[in-house]
Amino acid sequence: MRVYRVQIGSGESVPPPQQKSNRQVSPKNGLRMVVVAAFVMLIAAGIGYWTKYSFPQEAPASIENMAFPLPDKPSIAVLPFTNMSGVAEQEYFADGMTENLITNLSKISGLFVIARYSSFSYKGRQVKVRQVAEDLGVRYVMEGSVQRAGDQVRINAQLIDATTGGHLWTDRYDGSLKDIFALQDRVTSKIVEAMSVTLTPLELDNI
Repeated sequence: MRVYRVQIGSGESVPPPQQKSNRQVSPKNGLRMVVVAAFVMLIAAGIGYWTKYSFPQEAPASIENMAFPLPDKPSIAVLPFTNMSGVAEQEYFADGMTENLITNLSKISGLFVIARYSSFSYKGRQVKVRQVAEDLGVRYVMEGSVQRAGDQVRINAQLIDATTGGHLWTDRYDGSLKDIFALQDRVTSKIVEAMSVTLTPLELDNI
């Protein structure tokens, strides 16, 4: 057994024992904090990746390579909607959706809309937005899909500015067949809004 002797000078007192700080982090807690921080960083990286690649940029179209000069007002081509139902008979429904959108947009004086015949020449083809814009001489290209299950309908649509390759707007609409015309009007309204087209009072009443 070791014995120690402490010599205290005159006027001095024995100092109180020092206590360990409660803030000291144990190795176990430190490891837990590292794991939590790594998990948060992984989530943040995943969100960043999703934000960047969920709506991938298209290759921009070249105005110089367009077959026709761009009109003096916003121009758009509506590509045939894809039938996602897996039933061949639903092709008529998808085509009808596309035709109705073309008809609705064609009624707007502030838009230049590619005719049905030209748009449907791309049906069933894997084609880039850039090629469509350069072939038809348009700035905007719309594409989408239709899925029908019984009386329920799901419409996915997106509008792309071919000159930049960026998505201006994308959305999904769910409804029943009895509301199909209202769904089409909502899609038309969103397209017009995204393209910043000014409507006449009569056109406002019709949309």
